[in-house]
Amino acid sequence: MNEFISLKEKVEVDVSRHQSVLADLKSAQMLVKRDRAQGFRVLNMLFHSGTPPHPPLNGPYRGELIALDLAPGLTQLFQSITAAWMPWLGKTFSATEQRGDNIFTRDSYLLARIFNPFYRGFIADGPATYRCFAFRTYTAPGLMDADCTVLKIDYDLKENPALTVRQILDELVQMDGNLYLGKAHVRWWWGGWQTVAYFSLTRDQIPARS
Repeated sequence: MNEFISLKEKVEVDVSRHQSVLADLKSAQMLVKRDRAQGFRVLNMLFHSGTPPHPPLNGPYRGELIALDLAPGLTQLFQSITAAWMPWLGKTFSATEQRGDNIFTRDSYLLARIFNPFYRGFIADGPATYRCFAFRTYTAPGLMDADCTVLKIDYDLKENPALTVRQILDELVQMDGNLYLGKAHVRWWWGGWQTVAYFSLTRDQIPARS
């Protein structure tokens, strides 16, 4: 009986923490719309409060774009596009192979082929989705946050498009038992890195879309 009560209390604490962290994340997302610089500072503080994912991620995880910061004008353009149409659904991970890839809606497949004509990594994933753009994973200090240990999601693999996808580095921390906060970095052609987005991952079922 005592074990049941302890388990019930743990579940209640986990649910309460998840709701609290989720509320903080949504609040920061709303702040970005009013004050981009301040919103990104809050997101970075939340990122710093996370820990390296444990246990290792394995299987599919639903993704959500939290905020973008590309360049004046370009950010607003991509925000308008992603608000109307977001083909990225999340990521899959293999804990044993320390690899994974991304999940997209089937309606973006033709466009992805047009923009990546020599890429051969597209994988059929059912009638509504496909997977592509593989990555390897490992734990290391953050690119912009050397004091923070993160899960690196590294796209610099020979099978990926060299001028675009290979220039991306994602980083991930765990916020609670089922919420992960990620940063997306891009290495521009002149050699500099920029944090261009924040995203979240959860182990929720990925919604099927036609």
